[in-house]
Amino acid sequence: MVSDHACCQAEAKVSAENPDDIWLAKSGFGGTEYLLNGLYSEGSKRGLGLVEMARMLSWNPARRFGLGTKGTIGVGYDAGIVLLDPSASHVVRAAESESSQGYTPFEGHELDGRVRHVWLRGEPVLSGGQVVGEPRGQYQRRPT
Repeated sequence: MVSDHACCQAEAKVSAENPDDIWLAKSGFGGTEYLLNGLYSEGSKRGLGLVEMARMLSWNPARRFGLGTKGTIGVGYDAGIVLLDPSASHVVRAAESESSQGYTPFEGHELDGRVRHVWLRGEPVLSGGQVVGEPRGQYQRRPT
């Protein structure tokens, strides 16, 4: 499971010298915000359980990148928690995204589940689906 959040506006995506050559386009696109509900939506249709989803999106990446205080809920961990409403669904619209990219390859795709609340190190950053407070993410240095 991966997310390639490398967003840029459409005019910066293509090669100025040869805009018709897709192989010269910058790789990646925005969409990290759809990772959890995208996995929930499609994974649940294919029999993927919630524990497996949590492992794929939290535990495994934290272990892979050596982030020992992340990936689970427990004493000594950073209290990064996401609550997904499984009964909610929504249609992806770039105009409703927090990204400044302005487009998404997921435009018009209906996803089951919707992230409603997010806590970062125990502090709310999304409440009722709305961003709250100032940005406070921190670079996580990977051990060498």
